[in-house]
Amino acid sequence: MKQLLLFFISLFFFMTFSLSGYAQTTKSEKIDKKLDSIYLKRENYVVSARDKLTIFIFSTRYLNGKLFTNPGIDNYYFPIAPLNIGLGFSHKWLAVNIAILSPKLGKSNYDNSQSKYQNFNLQALAYTPKYGVDIFYSQNLGYFLGNYNGYIDVANAPDKTPYFDMKTNRFTINLLRVFNPVKYSMNATMIGGEMQKNSSSSFIINTSFSLSKFRMSDSIPAFILDQMNQEAIFKGGTFYSISVLPGYGFTWIFSKRFYLGIIPGFGPSFQYKSMTFEDEHENKVAISYRIIAKAGAGFHAKRWTAGISVLYDNERYHLGSKTNIFNNNGKVILKVGYKINVPNWGKGLSKKMSTMQNKFEHTLHNF
Repeated sequence: MKQLLLFFISLFFFMTFSLSGYAQTTKSEKIDKKLDSIYLKRENYVVSARDKLTIFIFSTRYLNGKLFTNPGIDNYYFPIAPLNIGLGFSHKWLAVNIAILSPKLGKSNYDNSQSKYQNFNLQALAYTPKYGVDIFYSQNLGYFLGNYNGYIDVANAPDKTPYFDMKTNRFTINLLRVFNPVKYSMNATMIGGEMQKNSSSSFIINTSFSLSKFRMSDSIPAFILDQMNQEAIFKGGTFYSISVLPGYGFTWIFSKRFYLGIIPGFGPSFQYKSMTFEDEHENKVAISYRIIAKAGAGFHAKRWTAGISVLYDNERYHLGSKTNIFNNNGKVILKVGYKINVPNWGKGLSKKMSTMQNKFEHTLHNF
């Protein structure tokens, strides 16, 4: 299994650098001059607040759930603590969000005899003009059955949907390549460290590596088990996947300060699945599909910035005959930020960030 995982990771980086390849030359001096000219041209289309540090408060509302499809029955699970409130910062090409508080919601929807629930998420975004990296980690313990009367036969069911001590973990790395870096900025839409002067668009390649882990435990009640596919009663598993998702990014500018952007992508998902069922364990390699879309809207002022962004990430894992998991990782992020000058103690680090960006992009072009 370790060798297979190493193969997947190697394939992941190979595809990333292959698909985001740039016309190479044997003379690095020519490349450096070309890059410098690109950045000079870019100043006519994109405004960068490179001397500012933005501190923001954010609230994340998870739209995600786990949809289990079976012949004649679909079970949809929602997290009990789908709301995160936290702090973050952005500077130049980097933004980091860390959840601090996760209120417990939906108490009226489930049998509250259990008290264990957890929700945590960490998000880091790094966007240079040509390249981007998204890093997401989320963990959730405690689910309730959504759309209770719509999906299943509720005969012999309790008045309230039972509590499920299902635990999920998901770690995702997305590598992005922008093909119109002069006029288009992912940073402007998703981070807010830049601002486009005019509406623009770009073809984008998103190469993604994901690890998803499910632990179902024994909390599924009998009246639901009786309606499930008896050959695919899923108890837990780990799913590794590599996806290549071509897409197109659009950003529209209104009244100079307001923006609306969307970055949809769709493509194949190459998966390795380690699955445990009620009576057996299976390891399989499969090909499925994945849909990912990001969108953002908001405004920029001299000191204040505010916006809302949406992430939709849906990947299908096939379990057995007519039985699948649709791992929906949707979230809505609302944030308000205030821009300050970089403090004296941080100016050295700020300069190193610029140097790091230049070395990174020049290294890729010389690769």
